Amino acid sequence: MIFLIALSTLLLGLGHGNAQQDPQDKRVPWSTSRITGSPEAPPPFRSERTFAKLGFSNPVLITTAPFEKRMVVAEQGGKVWSFMNNPACEKADLLIDLASSLKLDTQQYGGFEALYGLAFHPRFAENRLCYLCYVVRGKNGPHPQGTRVSEFRLDSSHHLDVATERVLLTWLGGGHNGGDLHFGKDGLLYISTGDATDPAPPDRLQTGQDISDLLSSILRIDVDKQGKDAQGKSLPYAIPADNPFVHLPKARHEVWAYGFRNPWRMGFDQPTGDLWVGDVGWEMYEMVYRVRAGGNYGWSVMEGPQVVNPEGKRGPTPISGPDISFPHTEAASITGGFVYRGTRLKELQGHYICGDWVTRKLWASQFDKDKRISHRQVAQTSQQIIAFGLDHDQELYFLDYKEKDAGIYQLVPNETASFDPKKFPRTLSETGLFQSTSQQLAASGVYPFAINSPQFVDQASAKRWVALPGNSTARFYDRAIPIRETFYSGQVFLPKDGVLVKTLSLPLKTAEGSHQQAVETQILHFDGKNWNGYTYAWNPQATEAELVEAGGRDRELTVADPSEASGFRKQTWHFAGRSQCMTCHNPWAGHALAFTPMQLDLGNAGERPGESGLGGLRRLGLVEYRKADGDKATDTMTINRLSDPLSAKESLENRARSYLHANCAHCHQSGAGGTATIDLRQHIPLAESKVVGIKPVQGAFGLPDASLITAGDPYRSALYYRMAKTGSGHMPHLGADLIDVQGLELVHDWISQMAPGTTGKTPITQQAIAALTRLKDARIADAETMKPLLAGPLEGLVLARGMDLGTGLEKAKPGLLEAIAKVDNPGVRDLLERFLPPGQRLQRLGGQIEPASLLALKGDKAKGKEIFHQNNGPRCAACHRVEGIGSTLGPDLSGIGLKYNREQILDHILYPSKTIDPKYATQLVETTTGKTLSGLLSSKTANELVLRTAEDKEIRIAATEVASIMPLKTSQMPELLLRDLTARQAVDLLDYLASLKEKTTPDR
Repeated sequence: MIFLIALSTLLLGLGHGNAQQDPQDKRVPWSTSRITGSPEAPPPFRSERTFAKLGFSNPVLITTAPFEKRMVVAEQGGKVWSFMNNPACEKADLLIDLASSLKLDTQQYGGFEALYGLAFHPRFAENRLCYLCYVVRGKNGPHPQGTRVSEFRLDSSHHLDVATERVLLTWLGGGHNGGDLHFGKDGLLYISTGDATDPAPPDRLQTGQDISDLLSSILRIDVDKQGKDAQGKSLPYAIPADNPFVHLPKARHEVWAYGFRNPWRMGFDQPTGDLWVGDVGWEMYEMVYRVRAGGNYGWSVMEGPQVVNPEGKRGPTPISGPDISFPHTEAASITGGFVYRGTRLKELQGHYICGDWVTRKLWASQFDKDKRISHRQVAQTSQQIIAFGLDHDQELYFLDYKEKDAGIYQLVPNETASFDPKKFPRTLSETGLFQSTSQQLAASGVYPFAINSPQFVDQASAKRWVALPGNSTARFYDRAIPIRETFYSGQVFLPKDGVLVKTLSLPLKTAEGSHQQAVETQILHFDGKNWNGYTYAWNPQATEAELVEAGGRDRELTVADPSEASGFRKQTWHFAGRSQCMTCHNPWAGHALAFTPMQLDLGNAGERPGESGLGGLRRLGLVEYRKADGDKATDTMTINRLSDPLSAKESLENRARSYLHANCAHCHQSGAGGTATIDLRQHIPLAESKVVGIKPVQGAFGLPDASLITAGDPYRSALYYRMAKTGSGHMPHLGADLIDVQGLELVHDWISQMAPGTTGKTPITQQAIAALTRLKDARIADAETMKPLLAGPLEGLVLARGMDLGTGLEKAKPGLLEAIAKVDNPGVRDLLERFLPPGQRLQRLGGQIEPASLLALKGDKAKGKEIFHQNNGPRCAACHRVEGIGSTLGPDLSGIGLKYNREQILDHILYPSKTIDPKYATQLVETTTGKTLSGLLSSKTANELVLRTAEDKEIRIAATEVASIMPLKTSQMPELLLRDLTARQAVDLLDYLASLKEKTTPDR
């Protein structure tokens, strides 16, 4: 169970609160709180302002000036300042105010928009040249050439002369501009560009993998020469002959690397020449890359380690993963930095330092060649970290981004930690929340509350409390307002050290039978600036609960379950770690997901015995209403309340939308982590939620003509299918492993009653429903009657619902279970195996796989072939070809059995990067003229080397032109490929691959 999965896991559920404090009583202050600080040791460094007398407005970069040992800061609004590199400096001098100095054609442009990049020429002392990247608006939105890289000259007084501007490059001026500029050790100018669009939909222009334009790339040009493009057109710069794609006629030859979403700040490590780039992620990850010539960094097929668009067209070189990836529980808008080579902070020498604009954290990572050997958070600041810079001595600085008095900061040892981690309560009884921990009797001032729409947490019941120090109150605003020192907005604000509590209980097996017993207590704590989640695991005696370690833990439970023949089920209960808690309790979703007006306004249901709704909490003074405009108290608020999904008094649509809100919307809204660009919040109009009639980007699971929701037909709706299945792809993928049958039926009925328009139930759906009716009428499950219901995922959905409802299938059930046990299609099996006795259910391999146990089994080659080509499962054919069928993205496997035996093939699958045979590895070839080429090694003779690209095209290189050839060290095949297969399925696939002994032609 991922901790606090929505205050819907912290605060959702249908349990009853303690009755010793009637919500109607006068409020008692909470004076026993011991929840403050953190159980983790403070980071080793803190931020300290330097150049304290200098302040800027929305600065975006800091660098050194090549004159008078000065530093330079540029502001987004267009002003560039220089000042002496002396912390006591009192005044900065203006080099240029670009916004007021540019002379723009008012017929084309709407004005200056932003300055993003600046770099001085390496031979500035000779030519006094400087390069800026800035953006100008179009008359009616982004201008097609609105982002510019221009050359300027500084006069003898070190003022930038706008009249000397020479425009070098332009590209679309939409969002995600990139715009960072740096000269490399080779004297060439490197330029970052983004995908030039808003966050959603992802990569709207489909440019991430397209190198025929300048977007989503690192560009590399020679500003000291003039040249021509591929069509012979004159350019104000030259394209270096060793740029990696100059051999591709349709490519923009300026492209040096590609596949970036929004590269924000890059920097060279001067001793090594390595270029490090921070790339701002989309929904789940922030990335840092050590960029190499010809590199493909994935967007928008990938977002770091996460697949975004698996069917998307890929660029000409293989995708490389990030050197560092940050989940959005840790970072949300990465700012790339530098490898520290200064002397002031010896502990950080040789470490790459980067930070995050949102979470305001800094990290240090150390590498030994391609291997990361250390990575840790080194500071928690209060600054919006917008840029890093190095001074003349390689000392590191970073900028705070704000409109007034934004400062320059540096790291210093953290010798003044504000809390002692040893004082944080290690047991639940130490928290001050309960006067009797074992009886779950709340302390004075701690109040129970009730909500409308509980989240399904594997049938666990819940008790929920709110604890606010003293007589402090929570503020509920009539609309979301900006949260100070962040770019988030919120509607609910708790006071410092406010706490929300939830205890989850299950009917656990005892000597006498079973007893409802506390399993886990979850705490969401607001420390005055940040929200933090903690989990306490109850001991078997239910007398005390202890703080779970930061990484979380698992425990096997035996739970009473009347649906099982034995009356009990074995269940692995997951106690979430600290960062896992915040996956759902994220800032986009509002952290306190159930302690909201929508959940607490109980409407006509009124207060429940011993629990407060919104009215009771207000009467007690625990909650106050406030108007966003003017931040004034108010007695009224318009609330779009959630419905109880189980209440027949509420409308079907409101109940279904409320259910999805509580169980899914914490991730499935803009920015919150779901890979589908949908918004399942209840108050969003359905037409704007992007679910009805929208094709699923993560696959249709074999459903014919599927949409996320197909109006009128739940059996062609990927959302319904993912709720109904077990194993890989089950939703929600955090917080619950079991299928919520009641919730599933609710969503089924809601989708069924939607006005179908041109859709509705197709003949194939109607045929499956008719087959179920025939099975009920037959009252016996013979093979011929069952066959149509096991034919595919759609038919399996129809049968699963029929078995959940039960009526009419009692006599057919034994035969059905026997047939289900023999189903091999994972898209069908994942829907139906929950009906089998525990001993017959698939035992998936999971993350811990023992090779010897697999090798001892004998597989079925025919079934392995089906697994290879299926869309459900490992999807081998999406990358590989066998006997002329499949993709050419990876090597042809038609002859793999000639090269490797079973044990070797299994080793390659389990550890794809362990050893990569040259024939099956992507090779990077450097020519004597400096070009970098890549592809699979198709053939190699004394006279010629032949590479084959992902586009299935040959590159022929004379042997005399090959300077070096090097295989990539990281396989493109994913780890844990067999995780969701059974041992039998894995062996079937293995034996199929081992049987492939066709002699393939060299070009495969």
